[in-house]
Amino acid sequence: MSASSEAKVLIVEDDPYFRRVLQKRVEAEGFKVMEAGDGREGMKAIVTWEPDVVISDWMMPEVDGLELCQSVKTGLKEAAPYFILLTAKSELSERLLGLQTGADDYVVKPCDHGEILARVRAGVRIVKLTQQLRAAVTELQMANAEFGSRRVRDPLHDLIPICTHCRKVQDDDGTWLDLEPFVELHLGADLSDGICPTCAKSAPRKLPPSKTVVR
Repeated sequence: MSASSEAKVLIVEDDPYFRRVLQKRVEAEGFKVMEAGDGREGMKAIVTWEPDVVISDWMMPEVDGLELCQSVKTGLKEAAPYFILLTAKSELSERLLGLQTGADDYVVKPCDHGEILARVRAGVRIVKLTQQLRAAVTELQMANAEFGSRRVRDPLHDLIPICTHCRKVQDDDGTWLDLEPFVELHLGADLSDGICPTCAKSAPRKLPPSKTVVR
């Protein structure tokens, strides 16, 4: 399934003709589309439908696009959708105001539908990449937590009981294990044979096997 068929786009526009035409163009790109006629309807749709991208007109009755954008970005924070603001206001100060309010993109009317679709596709890519990044961070945090729960106890802060006779080590569940299985279980390491310098001096030398001469 393509990314566009999974992405949801909400169009908030009080002009029914422009809204309908834009809906058909966006749907033709494979996106799932929902409409809202004003900012109040748009807010309800954002909360219940959870779109990936919102295309909203700035000038609307009651709740305008700027108020809608500010409320969404403030309330939903990182979970807020990508917000594209449409407006006939072309002054630089107005564009800066829209971006400072939290809009991710800004398109001046009259605008080409191809331009809007390009902005939507860019927004969807950003949203999907952000979701993948958050999932990777969550997975990494879970892996670190799992690794931390399996780590061997810190000998500086905890005592590990060792039998003074057989030298077995007591595990967390009370089981007594030989040293090798204990190290393998908690550290995931294998022990190999060796001899320290002190023992090497005192250990008896092994003589090479004698040769038997057969006459």
